[in-house]
Amino acid sequence: MADAPTVRLISDAGATIGESPAWLGDRVRWTDPVSRRLLTVWQGELDSIEMSASIWSLAAWPDGGLIGSLDDRFCSVGASGEIDAGPAAAIDAGCRFNDMTVDQSGGLWVGMMHRGILSTRGAIFHAPSLRDQPQRVARGLGVPNGMKFSADGRTLYVVDTLERTLLAYPANAGALGEPIIVSDFLGLAGKPDGMTIAPDGTFWVAMWGGSCVVQLAADGAYLRSIAVPAPHVSSVCFAGSNRLLVTTSRMRLSPQALIDRPASGGLFEVLLEAA
Repeated sequence: MADAPTVRLISDAGATIGESPAWLGDRVRWTDPVSRRLLTVWQGELDSIEMSASIWSLAAWPDGGLIGSLDDRFCSVGASGEIDAGPAAAIDAGCRFNDMTVDQSGGLWVGMMHRGILSTRGAIFHAPSLRDQPQRVARGLGVPNGMKFSADGRTLYVVDTLERTLLAYPANAGALGEPIIVSDFLGLAGKPDGMTIAPDGTFWVAMWGGSCVVQLAADGAYLRSIAVPAPHVSSVCFAGSNRLLVTTSRMRLSPQALIDRPASGGLFEVLLEAA
């Protein structure tokens, strides 16, 4: 019988909203946009940098650097937290950028959401590079969150937290086709938030309010759930084939919930059984 996954607290970072962990080979960086912090764990130590602006999401460049999303534009993020911003997108009133991803050629993709969480106000933007103005390529979403490309680069997978769906968009040369629903998370606790894709093609999804991450098959079928000792599980990334890093949040938790789950807002490690 395969060993059960083990879950361990890596850093008690106390993030209001821990978002977008990015594995950079020897360290993990993630963002706490509400508190305007850039967080890094390297050799077991936590480094927290106060930022001049909220970075809503992060992604690793193909060359090993770090890219982020501000309210209405992309930016590169230096080792000490310095921000180099690109041109602003023409976003809608009351909206901001949210989760993002990078394609195989270095193209940048990001979701836009309404700050008041209004339905149908969400969209997806694309820019071929940091210096290009992001252009809207899809609209009519709720809250676009976790975003990842398939291994062949032909499909963009996007979580819509408000609609509780995992969508698959055909992608070609910076354009998106009509999406299909891969999963509606029927019967699962919480709302889908951040997402990543494992080397075996399965999806791993953080469940906000669900105290867990769930694994879905490539066709969207539910495979399993792994409990995390924090109610609001916000995002995930792989650091190697069997090591999943999980961010969590403290936002909107009652005093009793924080007593019951004191590591909320921390970074967790899930060690999966070897394939």
